[in-house]
Amino acid sequence: MIATSTVSDIRRRPELVGVGSGGWVACDPDAAADDPHRVVAYLECKDEIVYVLWVAGSTGVREFDSLPDALDAIAARLADRVS
Repeated sequence: MIATSTVSDIRRRPELVGVGSGGWVACDPDAAADDPHRVVAYLECKDEIVYVLWVAGSTGVREFDSLPDALDAIAARLADRVS
């Protein structure tokens, strides 16, 4: 059987812009460069923990064990924007 994906299976991966010293800004790849809602979160890696400061949607900081885990959470938030 051939596996097919649906729109709900596809998640937009954030665009990461490095800001130095283990920090990145996660942006919505579908938003225009001048869109004030383009920035979704600020990420920082310290002591083997990835801290995500949410800029869009709810605010606050979450901790993740890895960068892929943080990116999955950001991708889920981006998916919620279009649903």
